[in-house]
Amino acid sequence: MDILEQRIMNANPQLMTAVEQLGYRVTCGDVVTHTGIHLEAARSGLLALANQTGGHLQVTDTGEVVYVLSPDFRQILLRKNVRLRFKAWIDRVSSVGFYLVKISFGILLITSISVVYLTILAITLAAIFSNDGGGDCGDGGGSCVLGIFDWGGSSSSSHSTMPTTYSIAPLRAKTQRKPLNFLEAVFSVLFGDGNPNADLEQRRWSYIANLIHRQQGVAIGEQIAPYLDNLGEGTDREYENYMLPVLTKFNGIPQVSPTGQLVYHFPDLQTTIRDDSDKSARVPQSLRERKWKFSKATSTQTNWSIALFAGNLVGIIILAILLSGINSGLISAALTVLALYGSGLVVIPICRYFWVKQQDRQVRKRNYLRHEQVNLLQQGAEVPAKLDYARQFAKQHKITDRDIIYTTEEDLLPQEFKRLE
Repeated sequence: MDILEQRIMNANPQLMTAVEQLGYRVTCGDVVTHTGIHLEAARSGLLALANQTGGHLQVTDTGEVVYVLSPDFRQILLRKNVRLRFKAWIDRVSSVGFYLVKISFGILLITSISVVYLTILAITLAAIFSNDGGGDCGDGGGSCVLGIFDWGGSSSSSHSTMPTTYSIAPLRAKTQRKPLNFLEAVFSVLFGDGNPNADLEQRRWSYIANLIHRQQGVAIGEQIAPYLDNLGEGTDREYENYMLPVLTKFNGIPQVSPTGQLVYHFPDLQTTIRDDSDKSARVPQSLRERKWKFSKATSTQTNWSIALFAGNLVGIIILAILLSGINSGLISAALTVLALYGSGLVVIPICRYFWVKQQDRQVRKRNYLRHEQVNLLQQGAEVPAKLDYARQFAKQHKITDRDIIYTTEEDLLPQEFKRLE
């Protein structure tokens, strides 16, 4: 695998999506502004995409590069690269597999409840009929209960088998009629729906890149601070060391004013082919993490799920009491598994509830600290002077067709003749 092919295999999905959303003709700065990915990663990724999919490069008179990609570049990649086709197939299979795992928890729950309560019902009915027939259940030895599992017809047989074939068949027909979202709700109530801030870093850097772009490629530390964490203390905060990752990611240049104040210049984010109307959505004043939720299931689904969890555990306890007089290793093992399963269904949501509350308190704290930086920006005495100094570096160059002096779509000589004309 060559270097370009390796880059394609590791291509950031955000980059490909950005190319599609920006109309398949982009600059490196446009992609960075849209996604917040590292500037060098965007440049190398766009170059690899153009090379592998037959895209074209357009060069301006100032040396800026515009990348022009085919609208079907994804299909071209899949056709040319066996590894990508295999990866796409694996992704689809994984998606289906994970979905089946999600709904399996709901199916297993209903199956467990059905098996437990059908067994309890069978034991109860057997006890009633045995008493009516003058059986020997009155001696307290549990022989009538044991007879429920004596499918060979002899009460003295030691062979014990749970009647799963009689309870699961009608259960499957029942669960197939249930709405699929209920099965998903069971998984959601049990395990949650994942981290609501999984895209936090993507949003962080996208907001910062958009802010810099909107200010024509310049910014001051006080404007970036509301989007960052761990700003440091003492000299680290005073010398704005928290800006180093931003400068590295977006190829920024620190500038020092005559009074010793720092401003930051980002030349790569000053060039675009987009109109002002194409700018991304409004940039919030500060980075806010989303609130953790116990579950995305509706309140009705949540209540039903919890009721089923509790009902399943209660049924297991009743069944264990009814079978307590039976000395069978198989039944004992089955009851142990059911008890662990039923307890887990109750304990996991309870523990996760308190964990979610703790996470939510931490989210509110971090959101508050970041928003406090907005107040410092609005009230800082040095901010107006720093902004005035930063404006001398602010500019924005919109690339037009007249700026293009070379493109890989045509041979070099015809392009030279066109320029001379």
